[in-house]
Amino acid sequence: MGHTYADLLAEVDATRSHTRTHRQFGRGLRRYRAVLAWLDDVDGSVPDGQVAALRARVLVGIAACEGELGSDLDVVLAKLTAAAAMALRAGSEELVGLVHANLGLQLLRAGDLDGARHELDAALERMRDDAEVVPVLLNRGSLRLEAGDVPGAADDLRRCVELARDVGEESFVRMAEHNLGYALFLGGDLPAALRAMDSAASSAPPEHAGVGLMDKAAVLYEAGLLTDAEEALRGASEVLSATRGSRDLLDSWLTRSRCLVGLGRHTEALALARRARARARRAGHVLLDLRAGFIVLDARHGILEERRAGAASWLALARDGGTLRARAAETPGAQRVAVDALLLTAEALARGGRYAEALEDLGALPPPVDLALGTRVRVEVVRALCEFGAGDRRAGVAAVRRGHRLLASQRQRLGAVEAVTAAAAHGMRLLQVDVGAALASGRADPVFDAVERGRATFAGTGRVRPPDDPETARLVAEARQHVERARQLGAGPDAARQQAALRREAWRLQHRARERSWYAEGEAAVPEPTTARALRRDLREAGSDRVVLDLSLVRGRVLGVRVDARGARLVDLAPVDEVLEHARRVRADQEVLANALLPGPLRQAVLSSLERGLGWLDETLLGAAEVDGPVFVAARDRLVSLPWAALPSRRGHSTVVNSWVARGVAGWRPGPGLAVAGPGLGHAAREVAAVAATWGSGTTLLTGEDATCAAVVAAVDGAPVVHVAAHGVHEPENPVFSSLHLADGPLFAHELDGKDLTRSVVVLSACDVGSVSTRHGGGEPLGLTSVLLRMGARAVIASVAPLRDDVAVRIMAEVHVGLREGLRPGAALAAALADEPEPVPLVCFGPLVL
Repeated sequence: MGHTYADLLAEVDATRSHTRTHRQFGRGLRRYRAVLAWLDDVDGSVPDGQVAALRARVLVGIAACEGELGSDLDVVLAKLTAAAAMALRAGSEELVGLVHANLGLQLLRAGDLDGARHELDAALERMRDDAEVVPVLLNRGSLRLEAGDVPGAADDLRRCVELARDVGEESFVRMAEHNLGYALFLGGDLPAALRAMDSAASSAPPEHAGVGLMDKAAVLYEAGLLTDAEEALRGASEVLSATRGSRDLLDSWLTRSRCLVGLGRHTEALALARRARARARRAGHVLLDLRAGFIVLDARHGILEERRAGAASWLALARDGGTLRARAAETPGAQRVAVDALLLTAEALARGGRYAEALEDLGALPPPVDLALGTRVRVEVVRALCEFGAGDRRAGVAAVRRGHRLLASQRQRLGAVEAVTAAAAHGMRLLQVDVGAALASGRADPVFDAVERGRATFAGTGRVRPPDDPETARLVAEARQHVERARQLGAGPDAARQQAALRREAWRLQHRARERSWYAEGEAAVPEPTTARALRRDLREAGSDRVVLDLSLVRGRVLGVRVDARGARLVDLAPVDEVLEHARRVRADQEVLANALLPGPLRQAVLSSLERGLGWLDETLLGAAEVDGPVFVAARDRLVSLPWAALPSRRGHSTVVNSWVARGVAGWRPGPGLAVAGPGLGHAAREVAAVAATWGSGTTLLTGEDATCAAVVAAVDGAPVVHVAAHGVHEPENPVFSSLHLADGPLFAHELDGKDLTRSVVVLSACDVGSVSTRHGGGEPLGLTSVLLRMGARAVIASVAPLRDDVAVRIMAEVHVGLREGLRPGAALAAALADEPEPVPLVCFGPLVL
């Protein structure tokens, strides 16, 4: 069957449109090749110039598809050379420009930025059709981003948006807007980048979702939201797997493996990077092969750290890094891989004891202004390793401080509590080097100072108040409705299926609300860390007998620095696994004892088990540190949620816990505040009535249908005392959506972000809301309690395990009597618990007040 010239022209237009829109490059390649074969039989009456022009377009289409599918660059360039000959034969400047445009794209993909820029500039000089100019501007904008010319990239991308709108190319509008978001990311404005990318994604076609997710994941990675970045990349891989062999799919694998390295999942990262490297080699993607090679080495680096490998292993890694660096240095466009490999090699040399060689490698790096933040921080890690290793502690600490200043500069741009905590992931290696060198000194002061340097960089909140966002409010309200509907459903298979569906949708809405919170920019200062010397001085001047116990998990051990007015001492307390196993048993016993209907003999057996467990924790963590009076405990990870106030030695003594040595002020004045009773607790109304009576007139009392989420959020602002008697839920996988159950559903921790709590002592008479979890790298704890503290609460008294209603109503009244009489929160809780017959899992969380 013959094909007319008009048929073939229409087929080329249709193929180009379909391939551009749906990114089905294999199908596009087959259609273009069919047209190329049919062109040999086209009617001889068609002018030669028209046939040559059409042949040029087909060859350009074939080259584009082959490039996307991973063909060797020389093969793709041969097609474009043939297309250029056809364009010249046709006498079409526009087609010559099209060839230049596609040649520029292929060189950009190959990493030849100078050659790509020359070709794209040549294309724009020849093209007059705005529809053809649009993708060239998009590609040149991407090139400028790659080269670090953010202002120039923004100019190209804005022009691309304008022209694309004029010619009705909405898909290019979204891609250019997305890339403008990437420009904001390169400029260091991560919240604005996420806003722009999500805005572009909201109306982008599904076919472009994979690439959008990849770039968004890069921003999330830089913000330290590694878990979310890894989840986004898993989604990108699923979308992109439809285009088997696509370089975009390999990109997603490599970025995901990089996230896995950051999350400490080194074995997974190694396997995925090796898989990507093998696929890249088969497809002839030299740059992707080199990138994969670096991630393989970085994953090996993490494994060596975990195993505490010896010098020989590190020097072997350094040799492999040097080999990769040499390959990258000879490959156009592989500058970033060469820099990364150089830095990894330097770090491996430093860990292998070759300090002079490592410093020499650092001297070969480009100027810091040309390096990404993570790379600049890693430079300081290597420098610190070298200085500490060579015995120059002062220079090593100076390098650590420079690294923390770099991290603080990014942390100050972040507004959301969760984003601030997540950013700690980038400081972990710096903290480990600092603490390791301090431990080598054998002295308590350097260890305390190193730990608190790292913790303070990511403490506190990133903003005073978040901007009002009606869309976030809508998402949270809908999530609340779904959770409440799921809770009210009865039993049975149908109800269980409906509950699962409602909870999945609630999670989706919560996740979207979380994402929108990341849009907020920072405005709060980074806290200054205290030092052991300054702390001793302040304890002496205050005449305080309080002990500060700063705990860390280091190399499988729980280590502590004990500081009081007389001095500081380093104490090696116990294996981490033993402490966590006893904590798990204690938690299990507390859950059983929370059942008021437990038979007497069984209760006594469980109580005996609980008391043994608490006694072991007490002797191991506090007894070994010779703590026998008031104590302030600073701890991270899973230690912060231990039932500290229930330990036997704590009876009658103030115990305050926090995730770092935050310094508070003593100017709190008790006064009437807010008392709230949620549904489903038999004693809640009586409990809050007693609290209100303790404080007298002026207390806002919310019970029954009045105790809504909106009413509580409004009333909590600025209240000196806040008491909530309600069921609580701690969400380990989504801690900012831990909640208190009120009249109209759950009040999420997320909703309290930005409220003025700087004058508030908060008492939460609810099960388990004192628990925290570490969702991101960096050991930063999050939960309802920690969000309240990060938003400025003077103290939070909360339960770290299930709490019986009858116990709560008795103790809480005594706590508020103590607060009214001027006791500080830790002392008020200790007085209320002093005569309790059974251990109670309430803990006072807050800053250190002297």
